[in-house]
Amino acid sequence: MSEPRAAPPNRPTLAGTLMGLALGGGPTALAWFSTFGPTPTARLPLLAICLYGLLFVGAATDLRSVATPGRAATATRRLLAIAAAAALGLAAAGMGRWEYVLAPVGLAVALALLARLGAGERAGRRRSLLAAATTYTAATLLANFTLDSFLPLGGFFLVNVGTLFFGLTFTQRDRAHRHGRRAVYLMILAAATANVALAAALGTPLRYVAVSFLTIVVSETADTEVYQRLLRRRWLTRVAASNAVSAPLDTLLFTLLAFWGEPFATPAWLVQVIVTDLLVKYASGLAAALGMIALLRGLLPGRAAEES
Repeated sequence: MSEPRAAPPNRPTLAGTLMGLALGGGPTALAWFSTFGPTPTARLPLLAICLYGLLFVGAATDLRSVATPGRAATATRRLLAIAAAAALGLAAAGMGRWEYVLAPVGLAVALALLARLGAGERAGRRRSLLAAATTYTAATLLANFTLDSFLPLGGFFLVNVGTLFFGLTFTQRDRAHRHGRRAVYLMILAAATANVALAAALGTPLRYVAVSFLTIVVSETADTEVYQRLLRRRWLTRVAASNAVSAPLDTLLFTLLAFWGEPFATPAWLVQVIVTDLLVKYASGLAAALGMIALLRGLLPGRAAEES
């Protein structure tokens, strides 16, 4: 296989700038989304802000990999400078919430730790797996942080805000498959354990804690087994097929077990939530997969061919 073509110099800068904008504006959007829950908070927890920054570890690691040999440190500094500058500017000018800078700080710390793994192919593979696992775990934690926030849309649809993060969990989990089934299951177990620990620390009702753990283990196991049986197919085919199994399982299990019997959970309400969740999960999963391929195609064409 021929070596991937180098990306034009301006593309990493553009990708880093867009990442910075998302880092800066994201906490404001997350705070707004959280107001749709039954117990809206005046300020986002500091941990939630840090977790939001970790959502970008996977994409940032891909961006850093564009560097030519011997220039990885330069690429990292450029990425972090762009992301931090954009995030700081938006945080200062927008909400005046200085704690929002914890999002780029969290990303910077994670990238610095990953950089300590060193150079070489083996270190690169470990870095790729840990980056995917970090993004995956952060997305599941944020999804559960907003599990009881529902955004009304178009009269009928009720969008569970947590569902918006699931596109990232789909792609990062599926990318981890290149490291083998054992690595995927370790990542799933780590994410499930982290969710239980966070829920317990926040005083989340035991029912939600148990349902969250069960849902992650069952739906992600189903996704993993379907994906592993399609390893000879194209990546998008594997993603679409595995998500077609795991998304309904995740939605039905969590919605019914978490909310059944609640005064607000009428049959009509449950149908609204389930239908909307499925549509949003499929749409966000597809968008995240296509977005990742587009990013790699723009930055590192050879990698994009492998993913598609």
